[in-house]
Amino acid sequence: MATRIALFANKGSRQLEEIAAAVAGEGACPVVFDLRIGGPAKQEHRAPAISLSADHAAWDGVDFADIKAMHVRCVTPRTLPTLPPVLNPVTHCDYRLQFLKEQAYQAATYAFFEHQAARGKLVVNPLTSAYIDHNSKAQLYHKLRAAGFHAPLSLSTNDPNEAAKFLDTVGEAVIKPAIGVGSTRLVGARERSRLDELVHCPTLFQQRIPGDTIRIHIVGDSMVLALRIIAEGVDSRTGTKSFEAIKLPEPECAAIVRANRFLGLHYAAWDAILDTDGRLCYLDCNPGPYVGWLPEANRRFIFTQLARYLITFAECGTCA
Repeated sequence: MATRIALFANKGSRQLEEIAAAVAGEGACPVVFDLRIGGPAKQEHRAPAISLSADHAAWDGVDFADIKAMHVRCVTPRTLPTLPPVLNPVTHCDYRLQFLKEQAYQAATYAFFEHQAARGKLVVNPLTSAYIDHNSKAQLYHKLRAAGFHAPLSLSTNDPNEAAKFLDTVGEAVIKPAIGVGSTRLVGARERSRLDELVHCPTLFQQRIPGDTIRIHIVGDSMVLALRIIAEGVDSRTGTKSFEAIKLPEPECAAIVRANRFLGLHYAAWDAILDTDGRLCYLDCNPGPYVGWLPEANRRFIFTQLARYLITFAECGTCA
């Protein structure tokens, strides 16, 4: 009987389909699950049936006794340790109501994956602090710097005076939301003239690091693919033109793998700047990375490495 690998994501996820194909291509049996835990009544969707006890776990009737490895493409569950995305006032009330309705499902979903990990199974990646690190950037930069990793000087503040002092100190800087995935832009005269508006909402300021923007994919203890992003502007996600595979210095590969493990991750895509000295400066860590924007050959390579990692653990009890 083929080794079964559990894969969780939104129903109809193209990315999960490609991961499932990679798992099947490596000779294992992908078992795909819809991760959504609720939604407005107008949507044709029901929450999954989850069963959990001391010695039993099942998701939508599938017994997990013989499933030893699983991948979670976490973009939907607002599980207990995570922060909600930034919302405008129009949608906030509806979101909050739905959030309260879903709390029991959130707890059950979180408990399910913690239950599996506690029993020595491979969960890529657990729904824990990784998503706080991804969504609340300021503490991530300080955490990385405190652990000896290279990250830009950063300040999260709603104090205009502190912001002005920081900008005077670092020189060229960028501004980005303190939470979520909003765009990054350079701080210019217009932004400097509006610092008084910070009293209404904390904002993240950051020293600008000159260099190329690099997207780095890590699976287990290996840096499997690094791509230079060819784009216009300071935010590489806007105006993206192409990607170019590059070879990073071995010390930098080893360091970012250690950073990935430091955050408790098995699989992630990091955004970094490769500066003029050949050193990586870490900007972000994506624990449930979107890979669909990459060329097909890149996607296939990354997902094959992920599939092998999952299957090796499921069959051997280790990824070594």
